[in-house]
Amino acid sequence: MQIPFWTQNGTIDLAALRPEDMSAEVLADTLSKQARFGGRTAVHWPVTSHLNLVALLCPLNLRPWALLHDANAAFLGEIMSPALELLCLAGTRAAVENAVKNARGRLNRQIGAAWGVAVRSESLTLLQADRIAVQAEAHVLLGITPVFITPTDPEIFAEAVDFIRSEVSHPQASREIWLAAVDHHARLGHMTPPAAPVPSSTVLAG
Repeated sequence: MQIPFWTQNGTIDLAALRPEDMSAEVLADTLSKQARFGGRTAVHWPVTSHLNLVALLCPLNLRPWALLHDANAAFLGEIMSPALELLCLAGTRAAVENAVKNARGRLNRQIGAAWGVAVRSESLTLLQADRIAVQAEAHVLLGITPVFITPTDPEIFAEAVDFIRSEVSHPQASREIWLAAVDHHARLGHMTPPAAPVPSSTVLAG
């Protein structure tokens, strides 16, 4: 089964992604345009900024995957938790949650394989960094009060808040910061980003 997906580099098959469909340039361009929180923030806060933040909060061995842990949004879009809850109202919760989880898992495995990076989505350390990053984003950008669970949360939270306040003053730099981090880890041999696709004329599906 083919799933035509229109892009500026031509129509790709979402059911059979090629490594070049997941290149650093493609992901950076796409994810830097996708807003977190549905764009309901006073300033643009893209997925690339979130990836940069989570990577900052993770130990070195987890940073390569931290930079990619939400890269599946380049193909699925940024599915917010409230949107997922609304989808569950329209169908069986288990079926909806499993469909989203399986689609994300499939894309994560494809991205991890294409980049030579182990998928670490179940790492408790990464999950904690992601949770704190989300709370810090919500606090700075939306005024939501954080909820701390572990003794180390406040310290990590403060580091996250400092990063967000620094980056929101230069939102256009998010893409370049992410690409620079990718290049850094590639030079260290921690990842092997696929080559960028060769531009071609766009052919519409259908």
